[in-house]
Amino acid sequence: MRILVVQNNRTAPAGIVGAALAEYGATLVTVAANEGEALPPAPDGYAGLVVLGGPQDAWDDAQGPHFPQVMDLIRGFAAEDRPVMGICLGAQLAARAFGARVYRHSVAELGVARVDLTEAASSDPLLAGLERQQHLVQWHYDTFDLPDGAVPLARNEECERQAFRLGSAVYAFQFHPEATAGIVQGWASRFGEEARERNRAVLDGLDVALATHLPAAERFARTVTRRWLDLVEERQR
Repeated sequence: MRILVVQNNRTAPAGIVGAALAEYGATLVTVAANEGEALPPAPDGYAGLVVLGGPQDAWDDAQGPHFPQVMDLIRGFAAEDRPVMGICLGAQLAARAFGARVYRHSVAELGVARVDLTEAASSDPLLAGLERQQHLVQWHYDTFDLPDGAVPLARNEECERQAFRLGSAVYAFQFHPEATAGIVQGWASRFGEEARERNRAVLDGLDVALATHLPAAERFARTVTRRWLDLVEERQR
């Protein structure tokens, strides 16, 4: 199973999700689209699509000239019922690809935050049976409206749209299931002085939060990734 992975910035690699996909038998083809590497024009040859995060604003094509092509691919995979997983920026691009608005949120979510799975998640192929309350990595300033027909799968008090499913195979996660401690600490290290002071409380507690919650967050990520790959396998039969 060949999985196309769209990387939007080297600071946001596939991490835990990528490692789990490879361990479960997938072959990853990673395209650094923000660096000018060519994206395929269509899903041909790929069983699934993962669109990763990045520091860009999903609503600004000047920051991401490749965004229109990424959204074309998301729609193309969806049209052929080939599974899609959008993470953070990738989730926002998935929302935008199907007509929803992406915009600056009233608060930034940084660090580790509680996320509550919705009632609909209890019967979702990826999330059924998992603990309703999770503590997951967040690192975003923007949010999105849900596309028409999307099923909300997770929320929290700070940001209502944490995850959705569209159709049977398009999944969007605002949180970062792929994030390792090293990835998150790398994001934190890139704060300028003003941002560092503004987020001092988050930064001071970040290492403890990661040590406390990442083991369970990784189990969550691996379970969700395994189940997503099951969807891929089902469609290959």
